[in-house]
Amino acid sequence: MQEAMQITDEVQFLDASKVKVTRSAFEELIVKLPDGETHTSVEAVRTFPLTDSNKYIALLDSEGEELGIIQDIKQLSRNSEKVLASELQKRYFMPKITKIHALEGQFGVTRWDVETNRGPVQFGLRTRYDVVTLDSGRVFIKDADGNRYEIENYHRLDATSFALLETQM
Repeated sequence: MQEAMQITDEVQFLDASKVKVTRSAFEELIVKLPDGETHTSVEAVRTFPLTDSNKYIALLDSEGEELGIIQDIKQLSRNSEKVLASELQKRYFMPKITKIHALEGQFGVTRWDVETNRGPVQFGLRTRYDVVTLDSGRVFIKDADGNRYEIENYHRLDATSFALLETQM
């Protein structure tokens, strides 16, 4: 019989109180690990971006290899937390769509004209698979350029926006 594997056998959790996160002159993340090793061009990735956005943050080196996971960014020093939170906000920037003005299809691409909490935006969508709906009414949209948008609850949209969105779900 095979022995049960513990998650800690596969995942390296870092002691966040001993991790230092700063930026280089080129605005790249620099991470000093508890063992004193320093890595540049580090990428911070949320492992649970929808449910626990500030917990279980994976730090990847410049080759994409995992350096370890920070269980909660609040365990970092104040300065490191501020730098990492800023980086995550940049990486996961996701305007919220508040109104859909028009959808037009042409050459296999649907052109969206929307209003967001950051102002008006137009973008293209290649496939309906880039529109993901959750049971709660939350909708995530990824445009042809890889930008992400969110509708917090499509049931709260005005009637026209609701009807247009339904054609894409």
